[in-house]
Amino acid sequence: MVTRIWFSIFAVILVGLILGASSVVGVADSNQTQDKISDSLIDKVLTFIHSAAEVVGKGLVRLINMVSGIDVSELEQPLGYLGILTASLIIFGAIKAAQKVVWIIVLLGWGLIVIRIVLEALDKAPSA
Repeated sequence: MVTRIWFSIFAVILVGLILGASSVVGVADSNQTQDKISDSLIDKVLTFIHSAAEVVGKGLVRLINMVSGIDVSELEQPLGYLGILTASLIIFGAIKAAQKVVWIIVLLGWGLIVIRIVLEALDKAPSA
């Protein structure tokens, strides 16, 4: 139960990061060069990640303060980045596990198709 709650929290954070990163893509004026567009996009994405890390860090500091009563506000930024990285690892771990399941299903499907083809071939073979 607790794992699902943490997974949901980190999934929401990661989705927010993805949506926020995709929203910073803008249309450049025709006078701008491709380098300026790339630099601008990279700056915006990094700024968004930094802002998200601050928000996550504040939330984690508040949570730690509520649970233990210890003020760790100087760890706000590192906690934020670690929270974002943890959410990413959980998401990518879930994707990796899902990938294994998909491979098993695909292999099972191909195996069943081959069995069906063999059975059809045996059914069409002349009887002795």
